[in-house]
Amino acid sequence: MLSSLFPVDTQVVLVTEMASALKVLGPLLALLFPLCGLCVHSKNLSWREFMKQHHLNTNWEFRKYKCNDLMRERDVPKDKNYHIFIYTLWHKIENVCRRNWRGRYRNVYIWSQYPFKTLKCYRENNKNNYKDYKSYSYIEFHCSMNGYVDSIEDTWLLEDVSN
Repeated sequence: MLSSLFPVDTQVVLVTEMASALKVLGPLLALLFPLCGLCVHSKNLSWREFMKQHHLNTNWEFRKYKCNDLMRERDVPKDKNYHIFIYTLWHKIENVCRRNWRGRYRNVYIWSQYPFKTLKCYRENNKNNYKDYKSYSYIEFHCSMNGYVDSIEDTWLLEDVSN
């Protein structure tokens, strides 16, 4: 009724309605913002877990690593018949999913461009003993939706490494 007496610009009405909506949504968004932070930080959980389960520190000599010790010390899944460890600098694994200096591959499988030293631990007779098998192998990694390695999909043997 007042709008018929006094001409009101529709843009002014729209701005005031948006401002009142922000007053309501503002506190809600402020409460949800920390949850977004959890999502951002959780992207590295699978990366960290992958590194805990598969990476071997290069400060130790490769020949000193033994499957029985590693499988006992590390929190690795025990439901598989084998487990693969990778002996390399950590940033070489991190860079597998790096597309360029600004971007990462997401949700794809990528073969490594160079072979890694690997230690494959095979379970012997369904017991807690493992047989060591050391080699140079190309590895097919899976890059997660976050652009970080989260699993090993396949290996291609290049050559055996004698103990």
